[in-house]
Amino acid sequence: MPRKKPSRRRGRRRSGKGSLGTTSEVTEAKESSSDSTKKKRKSSRKRRTINIDSWIDRHIDEVISMTGLDLLGLSREQYLELLKDLIIQLYGSLTSYTKASVLAKRFLRYRDRVYPVIAARLASMLDEFNDTQLEFIVFNIGDEVLGLAPKLYEYLRRRGRDDLISILRGKWARAWINRRSKVLPTECPRCGFNSLMPDLTCLVCGSSITEKELKEKLGFESMLKDFVRLASCEELREVIKRGYVLVNNMGIVPPSLPRTRVDIEVYLSGKELNIVKGAYRDKCEGGR
Repeated sequence: MPRKKPSRRRGRRRSGKGSLGTTSEVTEAKESSSDSTKKKRKSSRKRRTINIDSWIDRHIDEVISMTGLDLLGLSREQYLELLKDLIIQLYGSLTSYTKASVLAKRFLRYRDRVYPVIAARLASMLDEFNDTQLEFIVFNIGDEVLGLAPKLYEYLRRRGRDDLISILRGKWARAWINRRSKVLPTECPRCGFNSLMPDLTCLVCGSSITEKELKEKLGFESMLKDFVRLASCEELREVIKRGYVLVNNMGIVPPSLPRTRVDIEVYLSGKELNIVKGAYRDKCEGGR
């Protein structure tokens, strides 16, 4: 007898089942591959992030040597305190590796901004300084000298470093103009800094100055004669009326002008007042 042909319907069903099963497996495989790729990417990103604390611990000795800061002669712990946050700022992005030599070059490239910070920190950190440290601080300190000058001046005075005191005075004057006022205070008779306040106390050496001492330091009588020669009749009249003048680093200022925060009232003796009155008679009353 002839064989029966296989049922097409049954074959189509088997074919359909096989097709659906293959598609599902491919989809699952793709999703699994996609998830695996994402995990690898995330893992790769994590691996590329630099542990900056570990980097500093490994390379700070190289940075110190390459920048010449080893001349300061500090302990490793002191260098870490001094430099760690500066290294972090100069390192830049933590997603790429930076060599110690590259970071050292950045230190030197930005030394005009970095070294004043180091100098101020060093002056605050230490209570005793060797000559190299003192010279580094004085030559590199910036506007922070306004807060550190008393400590540095006292130390330099005890060490007899008049050469560095002279440099520090200049640093103080520039910092004052940058941070506080375009008009400098009067020079202190004791320490020579432009740091004498209206109450006759010095911000740097802490001295309390007498008016007599101030006048002697200024050569006040000579200054007064120069002032009355140039003053107007109104200004002379005001000085005679009030009995004092104002003094700052610019010299004598008439009391009628707007006062600055550093002006010192200097009262006139009888002899000094007569100098003003004589100038007023000659200039404003025709010599009467």
